Formats: sequence, structure tokens, C-alpha cells
Amino acid sequence: MSNKDVKMFYKQSMAFFNKGEYEKSLELLDMVLNIDKKFIPAWNSKGIAYLETGEYPQALNSFEQVIQLDAGDNLAWYNKGYVLMLMEEFTEAVKVFDFFLARYPKKDDFYKFALYMQAKSYYGLKKYENALESVQKAIEMDVKFNEAIKLRNLVKASMDKKG
Repeated sequence: MSNKDVKMFYKQSMAFFNKGEYEKSLELLDMVLNIDKKFIPAWNSKGIAYLETGEYPQALNSFEQVIQLDAGDNLAWYNKGYVLMLMEEFTEAVKVFDFFLARYPKKDDFYKFALYMQAKSYYGLKKYENALESVQKAIEMDVKFNEAIKLRNLVKASMDKKG
């Protein structure tokens, strides 16, 4: 099989992915990776498909494969942090978001959402002051960021209860 086959199978997998047919997409992505284990877009797409199906350990593994192949892939780090947060692996999620935020420019929504998810992870650890600091930075980037505003209110209420 050739590089041409990789591209053809990958394109087909994305067509199924875009229709919400994640299992068929995953089958084709496996075919791609059987031909070329280092094809980063397939690993990344596989991780996102697993996210969509709620298969978080498999998603995490896929994003870790991307990072292993290209440690500079910022979105793979972002996705890894997101999956860890969903898996309630909050300590690891905070570390990954720290790493992501230290190297990613503050230019777009990924930075803002990383701050928000870092705050959610701190909240899960009951580290309310850290959560408040992160969520406040996210709100400063977007004063209409409703999810972050709700989280800030929740954090403040938890801090008040804690005394």
C-alpha cells in the first residue's frame, strides 16, 4: 500500500466522521495507521472520534501518540488536557494545561478554553483559589464567556461555604 492509499483512506474516514459515523471512521483510521503508523492527522482524528463516542482512555492514547510523534503539537496537548479533565484526572489535567498555557500564544479561543478547563480541574481538586485565578483570566479574555462566569460563581460559592 502506498502514500496514495493513506490519503484515500484518511479522506474516506473524514467523510464518515463528518456524518457522525465514528465507528466507520475509526475503522478507516486504523487502516491508515496500519499503512503509516506515523501519520499524525490519523492519530489526532482517532482521538477526536473516541472523544465523540465517550471512549476517553482510547482518546487519551491517541493524543499521546500524536505527542510522541510531535511533542510540539500544541493542540494534542490541549486535547490531552481536555480528556484528562473529562476522566476526572484533575491533577494531571492541571499539569498538562500549565504546559499548554506556557507555550501557546494568547491569541485565540484555545487559550481561553484551556484556562477555563484548567479552572474546572482545579475546582475538581477543591483548589478554589487556583480555580478562581484561572477562570478570572478566561473571563478577562472574553467578558461574555458564560460557562466561565457560571464556574466563577460556583467557585466563589464553594469558597464562601468553606469559610
